[in-house]
Amino acid sequence: MKKKAGKIILSLLSLFLVAVIAFFANAFFGNPVSKALAKNAAEKYLVETYSDCDFEIDNVYFNFKSTNYNAHVISPSSVDSEFSLVYDMLGNLLADSYESSVTQRGNTSLRLTFSYREAVDAVLGSGAITFADPHIGFGDIEFVPSQYKNEPSTPAYALVSDELELDKEYDIKELAKKAGHLTIYVYDETVTVERLAEMLLELRDAFDKADLPFYVIDFVLEYPRSEDGTQKEGRVEVMNFLYDDIYEKGLTERVAKSNQKAIEYYEQQDTEKLNG
Repeated sequence: MKKKAGKIILSLLSLFLVAVIAFFANAFFGNPVSKALAKNAAEKYLVETYSDCDFEIDNVYFNFKSTNYNAHVISPSSVDSEFSLVYDMLGNLLADSYESSVTQRGNTSLRLTFSYREAVDAVLGSGAITFADPHIGFGDIEFVPSQYKNEPSTPAYALVSDELELDKEYDIKELAKKAGHLTIYVYDETVTVERLAEMLLELRDAFDKADLPFYVIDFVLEYPRSEDGTQKEGRVEVMNFLYDDIYEKGLTERVAKSNQKAIEYYEQQDTEKLNG
């Protein structure tokens, strides 16, 4: 009887372990039945909704954060015409990103932004700038869908993504002149308005020599972190500082003014949080 009871207990433990493993596997990787339901539903949806297009399903994968299934859709004839269909575990459609990704030219704007970012990375990594390598440094071209163009948070210089043409090759430099946005964070032992002005002049010179324009820049100058992770207090920055304002005469004053605006901006944000 004891042996029989022991076998039963072992069997139950084994079943329990299998159930636990299956539960976690399902939570992180999904299950083949739901994946098949999502794939079949996506194929049917493409035929019914986009019958005049050459769309095809590239792959279907489980998103463990949302516990949904994403069908990645591509077009062999259009690099910018890819989007996602999102399904629940029963194969019900939850979202279709075609409008934001394709109609509103989200993919096109991302493609152009990534091209600009690569060019900016090349300048920042070229050794043309003598001050310490930025611990954060990248470039964007600011795009926004037409429906958000007049939102208070939208930069006035942002380009309307809807006006882009699918798959068109654009002159990145011309776009950057209108909406190129650099973001730079640098550690330095000298954190002053004068030092930041020097760095801005050097940065502009490096980008001019590389023939890579930008329209505005956010530049933050901070003290370096020590080995234990602490950092001396002190910060100078400019926000949405125009490329055209980076010239020697009066630059220190313009930087000081922009820095004061940044201080006031963060104070306002803190006040809103406290009252919010």
